[in-house]
Amino acid sequence: MAAIAFVVNGGHGSAVGERARAFAQRLAPEFVISLHYREGNRATAFRRYLVGLREMRPQAIYTFDLGIAGVAAAMGYRRATDCPIIVETGDVMAELLRSTGRVGRFGYMVLQRYEQMVLRGANGVVVRGTYHKKHLEALGIRVSAVIQDGVDIEQFQPFDVPELRRALGLDEGVTVGVLGSLHWVPRLRWTTGVELVEALARLPTASVKGLIVGDGTGLPVLRRAAEQLGVGARIHFAGWMPYSKVPHYINCMDVCLSTQTNNLVGWVRTTGKLPQFLGCGRFILATRVGEAARVLPEEMLVEYSEGFDPNYPDRLASHIEKVVREPELLQLGKQSRAIAEAEFDYRILAPRVASVLRSVLDNTTLRR
Repeated sequence: MAAIAFVVNGGHGSAVGERARAFAQRLAPEFVISLHYREGNRATAFRRYLVGLREMRPQAIYTFDLGIAGVAAAMGYRRATDCPIIVETGDVMAELLRSTGRVGRFGYMVLQRYEQMVLRGANGVVVRGTYHKKHLEALGIRVSAVIQDGVDIEQFQPFDVPELRRALGLDEGVTVGVLGSLHWVPRLRWTTGVELVEALARLPTASVKGLIVGDGTGLPVLRRAAEQLGVGARIHFAGWMPYSKVPHYINCMDVCLSTQTNNLVGWVRTTGKLPQFLGCGRFILATRVGEAARVLPEEMLVEYSEGFDPNYPDRLASHIEKVVREPELLQLGKQSRAIAEAEFDYRILAPRVASVLRSVLDNTTLRR
């Protein structure tokens, strides 16, 4: 069996770490896979990656995301051994960091060049969004496969959680929820959950409540905004949850929100939360962007103006109000499970990873 190193540009508990383990588990019958997670600062992580690669001596390296430490270690090892590299990415990194104000013009140009250099130099490229493939191929970068963000449908499935709902005060009415990292972006005055807080403020009915699962610099901002807008008592802030508890909280949500901006950053993404919502059979309200626009029924899609749309909460509130008036719409959540099984089940996605690995290994053998 071929030895494959999964270089994960994230910690053991990160979303990309969960993805790497999901693939490693399902590819084990065919490949010997070692997982190398990020530990410490960039320099420390680079050294640890490189030591791990030298110890394992893989026949191919599969890097998850474009973090500099992991990519640099993989390239350094390839330079010494001619070991092929497959790079997987789910974002246009330079555009994402520029849109959130984390880099200026010069930093953007440097990151854009780095991003394209890595993708052009890889032996294989995997992206997690259909539109991302189109974008890169328009730049002349060959994409080996589209392998979306996935879900373990055995873990993420519909089940009743009446006791948890009661404990959270969500056992009556309609609960609208969001899930994710709550990182505050000062430039946009945005974090996951802002759209929920502002939409609830436009819906005075007490029968609509909110559930926000996640932690980060945006959490105190959301709490203050909820109080200022008079909806603090209608929103439960659950904070960070371990991965094993996430399905329980998703099943507390009658309506799950998936918001992506209508620009390149939004269009290339799947987002790992969308498959999880689908696996749990939830009714989703998502912006008509990216993979959501491709797979969701019309009733679950909400228009989002190009760029950053400050009027989106008005439109979102209107859709939530429609669900309250027509609760039979929630039955569409039964279709969600079928979408998850057809599009995002790791049992479907893992064979695509295997196919990419075989192709790269075969091409390397032919060159030698």
